[in-house]
Amino acid sequence: MSTVTATSAMHFWAAVEDCLATFHAMQRTEAAEKVTSLWQHPAFALNGVNRDYEDMIYHAEPWQIACNLACNDLNVTGHQAAYQALLLRHELSAP
Repeated sequence: MSTVTATSAMHFWAAVEDCLATFHAMQRTEAAEKVTSLWQHPAFALNGVNRDYEDMIYHAEPWQIACNLACNDLNVTGHQAAYQALLLRHELSAP
């Protein structure tokens, strides 16, 4: 299993924050607080769970993480082009 580099993690969390601000109309400061809280305190890191699982969150799409944080399960279909552009901006997608 490959580990997530600091740079790729930074891009991932920036994409989640942008999804919150762009698609969930969340204020940038609130989005940043939610993202920071999640990456600093992921639920699966509690109660002595094996720390090897920390990279598992990066297997989810930034879209889905943002939907979970916003408690709003948006359908990506209507936003696909904008979402793909967002991923590209954050170097999470090939051109």
